[in-house]
Parts: sequence; structure tokens; C-alpha cells
Amino acid sequence: MNPIKRAMLEYWGERCDDYEEGCAVCDAWRDYDNLLMDNKIANEIASKLALVNNNMLIEDLMRQPADLAIRNAISRLIVERKTHDVDN
Repeated sequence: MNPIKRAMLEYWGERCDDYEEGCAVCDAWRDYDNLLMDNKIANEIASKLALVNNNMLIEDLMRQPADLAIRNAISRLIVERKTHDVDN
């Protein structure tokens, strides 16, 4: 088990069965989920940038349909100044 998840369990306990707005435990686990999603997006971006460093033209990279979700997520972070929310 990763150290962050272990700390979450020790401090907040298990997740609630159903999400309840305003519940501190639910909010903490939602933040944890958002952190994981942000990390996943960052890793995907890093792997795509590694392709660019291996002589792949950035125009070719941006034309790939799989990158649409990543570009949208980055745009959302920049334009709305929000972190990724797994519920949206």
C-alpha cells in the first residue's frame, strides 16, 4: 500500500459507503482521488513529451485523438484555475 493511502486510512479511516456532501471523510477521500488523477495526467503528459524529445514533431503529437482528453484537462486547469475533479 502506498504511504499516502496508508496515511489517509490512519487519519480519516475507511471511505464512507456513499458520498455525502459536507462529510469531512468523503471530502478527504475525494481530494485523494483528485490527487491520483492529477498525477496520472501529469505522467501521461510527461510520457508524451518524452516522445517529442525522441524526434517526434509536436504537431504529430497534438493530432493524436488519445491526446484530446489530456489537452482538455490542461486547458481546464489553466483557464478555470481548477484542479482536476474526478466527479466532473
